[in-house]
Amino acid sequence: MVAEDEFLRHQDLYYADGSVVLLAAHAGKTHAFRVHKSVLGSHSRVFADMFVLPSTAENETYDGVDSVQMPDDAKDLEDLLRALYYPGTILSMLENRNPLAAIKYKGILLLSQKYFVRVLHKLLRARFRADWPSTLTEWDRLMEHYASLSSSTVPHHDAASQFVDNRMLEPASAIRLAREANIPEILPAAFYMLSTISPFMDFDALRSSNPPPLTDSQGNVLLWQPGQRSARWGLLTPDDWLCLSRGRHSMMDFAQTFEAQEGDCICGSQDCIQYDNKKKLLKGPPQDLLRVLKDIGSQGTLPQYPCYNALQALASRSVQTRSVLWENLCYYFGLPEVVDDQNDGDSDDIALVEGEFIDG
Repeated sequence: MVAEDEFLRHQDLYYADGSVVLLAAHAGKTHAFRVHKSVLGSHSRVFADMFVLPSTAENETYDGVDSVQMPDDAKDLEDLLRALYYPGTILSMLENRNPLAAIKYKGILLLSQKYFVRVLHKLLRARFRADWPSTLTEWDRLMEHYASLSSSTVPHHDAASQFVDNRMLEPASAIRLAREANIPEILPAAFYMLSTISPFMDFDALRSSNPPPLTDSQGNVLLWQPGQRSARWGLLTPDDWLCLSRGRHSMMDFAQTFEAQEGDCICGSQDCIQYDNKKKLLKGPPQDLLRVLKDIGSQGTLPQYPCYNALQALASRSVQTRSVLWENLCYYFGLPEVVDDQNDGDSDDIALVEGEFIDG
């Protein structure tokens, strides 16, 4: 039997008529949640099986009822219990493309998966899947939105809100989430986005109260520029770094192949626009090939210009090449092919699962 004054009772999730106390640790302290077996069991078959046996004298008790020592972080468990008791709190988790979602809600997603809280798991999983583009059209739409964000603010390291990418999806945390929660659908776009960010621009270091000096591999001092993206590089595993390295190498080969393809320009000028456009892909990493190819594909000139026909052909090839690049991201980064692993016959549509959960 556990001493009743040994643990911190949760302010909200400790019901006088609760039939079980869940104990979980966080930051060196153990927190107590007194809840109802019936509520937990109705949402989770794991909890239902846990509570199927009647109480016995050998069971651990706390405050007069059965107690269970949970192996989970108390903060994550609190988020899960809040979602079960107060479904309205889930609405904040459904905010479209919340930049902090992959970190803030990873715990509850993993617990909903672990304890088979089926509807909540599907809802959160679908939210993350919807955040990250799965088609080139969706990617372009997201990039157009990001391009519209103001990037003229000079950074102040004591005010993290000054960084424009605080309003953008952060790829490293998304990769970590996708790996741990088995959401491979978001990996291609996340790895591609990460490949366009300098590894010297660290999200947390730039936002620290006393940021360390940033230098490249030659010791040159690097300065953060307004609008420049950063990433939480420390979240990557060795396998993630390998995938990223493979992807960057593959895309550089891709760019070299594109540049080497013969054009049909007859102007013979050293300042040929078509020639210069082809070279844009090789200006050095990190390079956003999709953006550069889009720029090349949209550049026009007057019909009487000597390079006109060559530019038209190059623009058409750029559009086709973008699609090839997007469709092969999994191959370039060495990622698993995307398949739907929810073979339960249910739709993963956000509106469907959200309505199912909230309406009960």
